[in-house]
Amino acid sequence: MAGNKYEEIAAAAIQLFEQKGYHATSVQDIADAVGLQKGSLYHYIASKEELLLKITHQAINGFVRRLEEIIDTNLPVEERFRQGIRTHMQYITQYLSMSTVLLREAFSLGEPHNEVIRDLTDRYLNLWTQIINEGVAAGVFSVKDSRIAALTILGSCNWVYRWFKEEGKYTAEEIADQMANLFLDGLKKGRT
Repeated sequence: MAGNKYEEIAAAAIQLFEQKGYHATSVQDIADAVGLQKGSLYHYIASKEELLLKITHQAINGFVRRLEEIIDTNLPVEERFRQGIRTHMQYITQYLSMSTVLLREAFSLGEPHNEVIRDLTDRYLNLWTQIINEGVAAGVFSVKDSRIAALTILGSCNWVYRWFKEEGKYTAEEIADQMANLFLDGLKKGRT
């Protein structure tokens, strides 16, 4: 039962953090959203900071797990890259509120929490760098700095949380395919 209440609290916090921002959301706002007294809320969470940190962990770990599954396949590097972009886009659009909170609010906590979040995001960045390096080693990609390439790709993909609309002209999969094609063309351009 407590687990379900925590999930309800986390879901309410995600909605409030997305709508109002982390700093503008009070613990009382979260308590009100789930029908608890402020003091009772602390039975389930230690602090608002801890709640945002857990939400951030959950979001980043979701991205990491999905990409690790793709990396572990025997697919050619271009297909792993394409699947990675698709999976990234699907995750952002499927969990749009949580992704928004992650991308907009994760570094609102200050140290030492920001260091933990940097470590988690670096883990994900390193997986993308690994795919790009494998493409370079296979002679498929030509990239001067795979980390900069990965940062550029993730920056473009992550910005989707700002403009994607479920009822828009393209589905998340169609956008992912367009982005993957664009990035793959760029990664291959310098090959001789």
